[in-house]
Amino acid sequence: MNLIQQECVNRGITRICHFTQSRNLAHIFDDPLGLCSTRTLQQHDMPHNPTDPSRYDERDDLICCSIDYPNTYYFAMVRDRDRLFKDWVVLMIEPNYLWHPGTCFCPCNAARERGRYIQAGIDGFNSLYASTSPGFPVYTRSARHLPSAPTDIQAEVLLKDPIPLDSIIGIAVHTEEQAHREICRLKLQGITLDKPIYIAPDFFNKTSLARLIQRGVRVTETLYENGGLHGR
Repeated sequence: MNLIQQECVNRGITRICHFTQSRNLAHIFDDPLGLCSTRTLQQHDMPHNPTDPSRYDERDDLICCSIDYPNTYYFAMVRDRDRLFKDWVVLMIEPNYLWHPGTCFCPCNAARERGRYIQAGIDGFNSLYASTSPGFPVYTRSARHLPSAPTDIQAEVLLKDPIPLDSIIGIAVHTEEQAHREICRLKLQGITLDKPIYIAPDFFNKTSLARLIQRGVRVTETLYENGGLHGR
């Protein structure tokens, strides 16, 4: 067990999160490669709808993710920016990618100062959990802060692609109605979704999610199964 893996166990980290528009699900789950970076999709002329076309972090070869919960403020911003396509999902990925070679970490939004704070290895990982975050606004980690969550709720993890479908362990959506829509949309395209779907409205509420993390409270997620809801 390497140092990053041991830290993940100590902190109770259970997953990596990546948010995307739900219209990308068919491309992701119909592609044998699974989840790919923007650069790979462009190089192979594959259909995609990039969340961040600008990529001021200058690392479009990597997939933007976060630990345990979505980057709540940026997630809210991109949802508000697209007035046409309103359905988004959060893909849950196995945590072992955190200690893969080539994984990078940023203790704040990775685009800040064009990626200045991005680094790999145990030092990069530990920077996510510093007592204070770099840049502005400055976040201070209290004793109550959820151990698995980085100090800055906009902290990012950047993964090398591809992420195979077997490594996607769940999908979070906003409502029960959305869960039903996503299943139906994929079925119409000949795709059967074999991943658990969780109803997690707090993922889609930046204020609520931030407060829960800072208070050390894990978010309620409810499993959607066979057309019904089952508590988790």
